[in-house]
Amino acid sequence: MDYKEHLIVSGIVNGLFLFGLYKLFNFDILESELLWPLIITFYIFGILPDIDHPGSHISGLIQWSLIYIFGSSIYYFYKTLNWIYIPRIILAVAIYFVHITYAEDSYLHRRFPHTFTFGSIACTVLYLLVGSLLVTMVGAISFFTHILSDGNLGEAVERDKEFFEKIGFKIMRLFEK
Repeated sequence: MDYKEHLIVSGIVNGLFLFGLYKLFNFDILESELLWPLIITFYIFGILPDIDHPGSHISGLIQWSLIYIFGSSIYYFYKTLNWIYIPRIILAVAIYFVHITYAEDSYLHRRFPHTFTFGSIACTVLYLLVGSLLVTMVGAISFFTHILSDGNLGEAVERDKEFFEKIGFKIMRLFEK
């Protein structure tokens, strides 16, 4: 599936979810300050699992966002001499190079970013950033519909099992010493 198809599926499922909230709790997202965070979260998380593919829409968005953060941080550092921009510059460069290195190999596509572990980590970070359970739920629904519409539900679960077996094995070896 391409990113547009993923967004359509995610939009339908999230629309049903938000309509259910409206019917059950009379919650109108159009009158909520969460409208834009919900739209942005739906868009990003609906295509987030494809971040490991170099030609994906989300990879391009991430790369351009990091370039923007890098450039604007240099500009604001130059204008204000505020040292808070230096870690932002370093972090933007580091994430950019990690991303292009990881996404360079198409063999890695549909690996860790197509797991529920990655989705859980991304949703946790999202919650810490926005502090909204509703926005986080939309992110989780969007992420899940991506994996489901790819037809990789079983593979995602198997990759999660492998990941936790490796982590568990490494933790056990720490306690053996």
